[in-house]
Amino acid sequence: MLRFLIASLVIFSLIGCSGPRYQRGGGDSRIDIKAMSTGLDRVDLERALDDWYTEFSSSKFLGREGDGSQTLAVLRIDNDTSEHISSQLQTLISSVETRIVNDGDFQVVTNDNIAKSAIAAEMRRGDEVDQSTMAELGMQLGVQYFISGRVGDSAEKTADARRVQYFLFLRVTEVVTGRVMFQSQVDMTKQISG
Repeated sequence: MLRFLIASLVIFSLIGCSGPRYQRGGGDSRIDIKAMSTGLDRVDLERALDDWYTEFSSSKFLGREGDGSQTLAVLRIDNDTSEHISSQLQTLISSVETRIVNDGDFQVVTNDNIAKSAIAAEMRRGDEVDQSTMAELGMQLGVQYFISGRVGDSAEKTADARRVQYFLFLRVTEVVTGRVMFQSQVDMTKQISG
């Protein structure tokens, strides 16, 4: 009996000292589904992209302009939240570009090309950019439309829970006129409790 007790203690102490357990999502699909924080994760970004693209692909704008000859660029998605999600928003920009490129409805000028442009740097200095600057940037890069957006939030906390409600707005703007050609909103909520 004493040997059994000692052996059990040794086994349990080895199990307890084994450290963290790492898992890969491909081995267990539940890993990607479970929320780990109130930030945006892969499931949130995929849902945001799917919801936005569903509305975008059925829009009058895409029906009129999406013949593969027009050019657009995804400029930025501003983070107006209390959360540190800037890198996730960069991923969302790349996902939007990828979806549009693969569907072939528009030619896409990458965000990287625009970031290198001096005029784009001028645009990022302020919220309002005059129309001639936008038209000049569009002519320089051959871009007819910009996609841009912002994410806002409503964050609340109680003694045992924290909830963040995200509001993602993405719009397509005609470069030359500055007219908003399409806009939609995607809402997401994350909560941590306990």
